[in-house]
Amino acid sequence: MSELLTAREVQELLKVDRITVYRMLNDGRLKGIKIGNQWRFQAAEIQRLLGEEKNDENSSEDVPSLLDFPFDCVTRLQDIYAGILGIGAVTVNLKGSPLTRPTIANPFCKLILENESGIKACQESWCRVAARTASPNAFHICHAGLCYFRAPIVINQRMSAWAVSGQFYAAGARQDHKEIRLAQIARSYSIPLNQLSEAEEGIPVLNKQQQQKVKEWTPRVAETIQSFICERSELVDRLQRIAELSSITTTLK
Repeated sequence: MSELLTAREVQELLKVDRITVYRMLNDGRLKGIKIGNQWRFQAAEIQRLLGEEKNDENSSEDVPSLLDFPFDCVTRLQDIYAGILGIGAVTVNLKGSPLTRPTIANPFCKLILENESGIKACQESWCRVAARTASPNAFHICHAGLCYFRAPIVINQRMSAWAVSGQFYAAGARQDHKEIRLAQIARSYSIPLNQLSEAEEGIPVLNKQQQQKVKEWTPRVAETIQSFICERSELVDRLQRIAELSSITTTLK
């Protein structure tokens, strides 16, 4: 059995405060075991988090730590703008791994994301979206045939993540072999074909004007996320300076 750590030990290893530890528990970034009234955390889970942070630092120097990413604020913003446009959204890192809970726009995507294999396929699609070098104004097609659009989140003049909007069809686009595609999806994710076909009818079809809205809003959302991160970083720096000054004052007394 993996060694169990206390909340305080996790704080020290991750270099975060107690509130951040419990926030990470609530949003799923961190998994714990409650024993009585106390939380315990597997050492292997913390090592995984530290390993991800180390890899991110090696691949993108000066990009803010993902532990400082404002998950709650970004998820709420994502839900609001996706709801207004009637589409789905997710924020992913440069490798395509989700940083937020995906906002699901339609019953078709919901069916797929309820299945472990479907979740994996969607994540692989997000990875391809993150890795593509196509025109910045291009829509991307996921494994299920739906459109996505991305906008970069730039921190300290470096790419750090992608704001991704999608889960829709483009009006007028050809749907070649749709029946074959739906049958393949049904088999791959163990979803009844008639249920999947019915859900597919609920996928939003965006006209050119609506598609243009997606292209306009997604970069704005990315810029807002950038502001969240910068403001949070500046606040943390100010609080640290205040703490240091308080420590100096106490020492002088």
